[in-house]
Amino acid sequence: MKKVKDAIITFAFILLIRFKIIKEKMNKKEKYDIAFRMATRASTGLSFIKNYLDSERCRLDGSAYLRSLYILLSYNTELILKSRIVMKDNFLNKNEVNKKLKALLHNIEKMGKDIGNAELLKLGINTITKNGDKYIFITTDKKEIYIEDFADIRYDFIEGKTRTTDGQEYERINGYTEQLRSILQKTKEENDKDAKA
Repeated sequence: MKKVKDAIITFAFILLIRFKIIKEKMNKKEKYDIAFRMATRASTGLSFIKNYLDSERCRLDGSAYLRSLYILLSYNTELILKSRIVMKDNFLNKNEVNKKLKALLHNIEKMGKDIGNAELLKLGINTITKNGDKYIFITTDKKEIYIEDFADIRYDFIEGKTRTTDGQEYERINGYTEQLRSILQKTKEENDKDAKA
């Protein structure tokens, strides 16, 4: 009699899930697959920046290419942080993941708050703050990374902003890229741990 009762309860539960009366959470593998793709895309983006900065062409192109590099840095930083959010939060399905990530917009400071201080420290990030049109990361080894606000860097022409360069920007971007690659590596490690837990 107990076996029949258990079978009926199990069958009823399956029907409730099937007809979406009870919603089942995404499993770790589903979340990991999304986070992995995001981290991989960030990795290729950062490699592209690094390869460009190491090339002869970089010295010939001048400041006209700086805006593109800043846009790529900002985009790839978002992917790194958002991949961590995908792994640490609970979602019912991919639509919820998409909704959450879109709701964060391009606000890197908000992403950092969503991840939380303890998790950021695991990634090598001490703090993320916003100052004007830049986000400032202070790493756990006391280095600073300046990331342009993604919306500002793309639409600063509306305000008539002009950029002045000091001849050291390529070197700074190279340093930021190296720091972000370190953060990305730690992010991948944390994502892997969560997937296996």
